[in-house]
Amino acid sequence: MNPEIRFLFVAWLSLFCISKIHAGDFFTIHGIEIHQKPPKGDIGIWKEVDPDRKKPKLFVPSVEVKVEAAKRIKYKDVFVHLWFYDANKQLVEAKGTPSEADHGRKNIYAAPIFLVKGKVENFFFEIPEKLVGQSGWNVVAVFGDDFEAAARAYPQNSLAAYDFPEKKLVGKGPGGSVERAEPMDPVISHVVKTGNPKQPQITLFLCPPSGMRDGRQVKGVLAMCMLAENVEAIRRRLQRINLDAQMGGIIGFAQKHQLAILAWGSRSLWNPNASYDEQTRHVNRVMDESFDEVANAWANGVKELGKKYGVPQRDFLLWGQCGSAQWAHRLALRKPDYFLAVHVHIPGSFDQPTPEANKPLWLLTTGELYGGYERSKRFYSDCRKLGYPMIYKAIVGLGHAGSAIADKMGLDFFEYALSVKDDRDKFDEERKKSPAMAVAKTPWVEVFRAPPFYGDLLNQEYFPADQVEMIPESFRVPLPTQELAEAWNK
Repeated sequence: MNPEIRFLFVAWLSLFCISKIHAGDFFTIHGIEIHQKPPKGDIGIWKEVDPDRKKPKLFVPSVEVKVEAAKRIKYKDVFVHLWFYDANKQLVEAKGTPSEADHGRKNIYAAPIFLVKGKVENFFFEIPEKLVGQSGWNVVAVFGDDFEAAARAYPQNSLAAYDFPEKKLVGKGPGGSVERAEPMDPVISHVVKTGNPKQPQITLFLCPPSGMRDGRQVKGVLAMCMLAENVEAIRRRLQRINLDAQMGGIIGFAQKHQLAILAWGSRSLWNPNASYDEQTRHVNRVMDESFDEVANAWANGVKELGKKYGVPQRDFLLWGQCGSAQWAHRLALRKPDYFLAVHVHIPGSFDQPTPEANKPLWLLTTGELYGGYERSKRFYSDCRKLGYPMIYKAIVGLGHAGSAIADKMGLDFFEYALSVKDDRDKFDEERKKSPAMAVAKTPWVEVFRAPPFYGDLLNQEYFPADQVEMIPESFRVPLPTQELAEAWNK
């Protein structure tokens, strides 16, 4: 439910409904603090004032409310409301949604996904502009749900002088009790040791589609290598997936196709500013051995998750961006049997393509202004020589940034990949019977050997196959469908 609508609904409910639920000690407000200037640790609300981020962020005066729930509960099932009054106890403004704040160690969020038993959570609300710099004003914080609530006033804790809609939910009701089932965490975590001191362990997260409880029911796996400050930041992103039915983009794609999400964090185990062809053999060998350990640990962890939860072990869709794209493509080069398709966006460096990794479908997107652009062209050329079914797109005017064009291409590409999944499975069976035939038949997808359209990677135009001579051979990009050709041409 929209936070503002929920705010009004709870207010209406508390005014017109008499609770028949006994209000216990489920909700507690431990304290209210006013921050007119940055507190110790600079934890609070900070706003960006310069689009180019050249100037420091501006601290926003705020009210901090410290709350605790008696049992684990989803934040979306509770409310934290603030009622601001002037010195005469006249209502000035009400706030029903906390602001995004720095919670320390670069963890920035407005509210946690879950409130956990025994853990005090801090919510930050902007002080209304009318009250900033004023004295004598008051605030009442209310923390609860549709059945009961706790309230606290500042600077005096007496609530007698204040009228607020949830007041009837505060204190004891006429009788009865509330049975709250403790919510399950929709995100499964599994830690695997790597033996590599630079990335000694990988935390794999498995997130089933919303409402699905049996891993054997999922239709596939979207594997995501993610950039994050820490493991908990990844966990929060994935927890939010199951709480927000309106997710779009690649997450919405996974929900639409009933794909489980397998995610983990990226770590640089190589030189992010140099590809394999810019380094000595010795350096490449050391990096290979280092990442081989991590890739093997990843595979072992995936097998363990598959054995325990029944999720598929092949035909994954793999996605990564920037540093995570560097990690992801290196994994796909070493463990290609797991992947049906790979989309990597703006990787800054590349490993040497392996003959075995021409099994997945590949989409490489980058920016013409990005520092890794020349490396990406060399990687594409090397992959073509090994028969990779690969689409390459360098986006005009793009530097080191995300792109709506790349996002749209990625979703269309994954749709296409799912449409040829059965063909890939058949090819894998044929390859087992006749490896020599498989080597000769590259790319294995026939439409990549004779595509209906070709893109010109240099001039950013596409042509039907009967006009392919318009494009120099080294600049040709196979485009297997009209939809992908049109998305590529943006």
